[in-house]
Amino acid sequence: MVTDKHVKTRLYVLAALILIYIALPLPFINTPYAVFILAQMTFFTIFAYSFNFLFGFTRQLFLCIGAFTGIGAYITGIILRDGIAGPVGAVALSTVVVAFIGLAVSILSVRRKLVAIFTGIFTLAITLVFSNLVTGLVDLTGGETGFRIRGVSLLFLDNLPYYMRYYYIALTTLLIVTVIAFYLIYYTRTGYAYRCIIDDELSAELVGINVQRVKTLTSLLASALLGFSGALYGLFSQLISPSYYAFGSIDLPVQIIVILGGRTSLLGPYIGSAIIAVVNESLRFLGPLTQLLYGLILMLLLAFFRNGIVDFVKRKVAPWFY
Repeated sequence: MVTDKHVKTRLYVLAALILIYIALPLPFINTPYAVFILAQMTFFTIFAYSFNFLFGFTRQLFLCIGAFTGIGAYITGIILRDGIAGPVGAVALSTVVVAFIGLAVSILSVRRKLVAIFTGIFTLAITLVFSNLVTGLVDLTGGETGFRIRGVSLLFLDNLPYYMRYYYIALTTLLIVTVIAFYLIYYTRTGYAYRCIIDDELSAELVGINVQRVKTLTSLLASALLGFSGALYGLFSQLISPSYYAFGSIDLPVQIIVILGGRTSLLGPYIGSAIIAVVNESLRFLGPLTQLLYGLILMLLLAFFRNGIVDFVKRKVAPWFY
């Protein structure tokens, strides 16, 4: 349990981070491509937050982050393409569907008492099923090439450049998630339950914590966030394609972001996504070899730096760090 002083310090750091993220694109980033990269980095920070709560806090290894975001994107894209409903209804339906898929996976996992590795294998199978479905149902999904969707009206944001609109939408989502996560972890029983589960799941059950309930509710909320952000990511990219939501395109970078920044850290996804964005742009000339490099980076992190940058700074420099 952290002291009140540390909680206040963390809150000040969080407030400073919010100001930086809001102000960053205004004076320094003046090209559409730069804003695109910043918006993409923000989306991946949201994905990493979801994975961090699933794996970092509740030890549920969901290797289907790309599939969940892809389901959200495809549902939204198909609804808008076929004129079934408007963007609000499409995004809402995507959020609900993915939330209940995640809940079903978690219920199965906790009731069958699957350890992290078996949950990972099961959810990896979901990724493979998703990939085969979206490439096989050509008439519905466009197959391997996917399909394009038109940009939608974002009301008061329509006067901003296209990518800037989605940067601020993604940023608002991320900041709301960060504030809620901060409150849950440091001011509620849920945060205490998370810390107990991280330390020893069996001991957490012995002291009266309903571990199954904590895990399933966390999965429901994290999956809902993935469905919501995946739908927005599809609108942002305007192209719904299997390659955008493949394991190597979403899951692998997200795992690196979380491990590099630090599991169970609120600041870790911000740090990890910023580093990965720089690395990705610097090594874009490698093409398909970039995913091979990601795999090597992940192996090295797991072998030598599994607790991440935040943990290192916390131990060596500032104990109040996130």
